[in-house]
Amino acid sequence: MRTAPKLTLAAIAACAIVCLHPSVGSAQNAAAPTSGKVTVAVGDVKVTPPGGAQAALKAGDTVAVGSTVTTGAGARAVIVMTAKSAIRVAQNSQVTIEEIVEAATPPKVTLDLKDGSLGALLRPGAGAEMDFKIKTPSGIAAARGTYYAVVVENGKGFAQVKEGKVEIVPKAGN
Repeated sequence: MRTAPKLTLAAIAACAIVCLHPSVGSAQNAAAPTSGKVTVAVGDVKVTPPGGAQAALKAGDTVAVGSTVTTGAGARAVIVMTAKSAIRVAQNSQVTIEEIVEAATPPKVTLDLKDGSLGALLRPGAGAEMDFKIKTPSGIAAARGTYYAVVVENGKGFAQVKEGKVEIVPKAGN
């Protein structure tokens, strides 16, 4: 995985909507989630649960571990993963939620970005307290900070860090 200069700050800045959402890191989220909670779904946003049929996804829905979220042209979704983390799935993207274990030490979130772009926001200081990873076809971008975006384009993964640090672990052979 390489850092892509063509990934725009606008893609990352769009994730800022999550910062403003009151449910990220608030007391109302003190209980460990068993799935991700959709706070924003605009346009053609769909979810395919493990072994299930694809369905429309809307704000207020939950996304079970193992589900794949797909967005169409002009669509986007914001999903709160844990009390200290959320993601923004951009248009024309496909991501599978592989793991959410808030009760683990440290809490774990693993996502597999198949195509498109994804912004990740961890509450300040949570990067050191959380095992948050985004897999791509070219490797893994693991949070070591608080604010970053990952893009998969033509089968290659790119990362851009807005704040903090991200550890890039290339896939063998890349």
